[in-house]
Amino acid sequence: MIYTKQNNTYFAKPKDDWKDRIEVEVGDSKQPDFYPQLKVMRWDNEVNFSARLVHEETAPTVSKSGENINWEGEKVSAKIYALEEGHEFEVILKEKPKTNIVSFTIQTKGLDFFYQPELTEKEKEDGASRPENVIGSYAVYASENKVNYVGGKEYKCGKVGHIFRPRIEDAEGNKVWGELIVDTDKGILSVTIPQDFLDNAVYPIRHAA
Repeated sequence: MIYTKQNNTYFAKPKDDWKDRIEVEVGDSKQPDFYPQLKVMRWDNEVNFSARLVHEETAPTVSKSGENINWEGEKVSAKIYALEEGHEFEVILKEKPKTNIVSFTIQTKGLDFFYQPELTEKEKEDGASRPENVIGSYAVYASENKVNYVGGKEYKCGKVGHIFRPRIEDAEGNKVWGELIVDTDKGILSVTIPQDFLDNAVYPIRHAA
């Protein structure tokens, strides 16, 4: 996938099909300066989701290496890049942070978020299974019923995407799961990292969110 740059914002189309177009914006095209923000739009922007990192950096820099967008601060940095079927907004902690919560402000259009808890014992006994990164994650669907017409857009079941639970890793390869919370009422997405992991980690920590 290739990003194109306009002013201080990067744009890409992971899927350029009018039946199910997916567009990505890194930065904020409405602002003159670059912000560590990722926006994903689907079905010609009928629905969208954006997340902007909350931080205290005063003089971060922005660069592009290959198809990675790099935002570099003194204590916190971020990399935004495409995966095979999605995007990664990787937050990197260079030193022990003041708080064990990494936060993003979020804005959404036409979306509902459904928390995916761990399966009950009864569900497990009945043969159901759920991958570890799906436990504590959120499935994202269009909030209104999307009708599939012959020759029209392909909404299928209306699922827009999935926000997986982050697996946080320190410089020695020690890993821990973060607690993901999406609060649309407050407009916040947060990842809580176990404090004992931060206390004993070898920095930098990758995939903090």
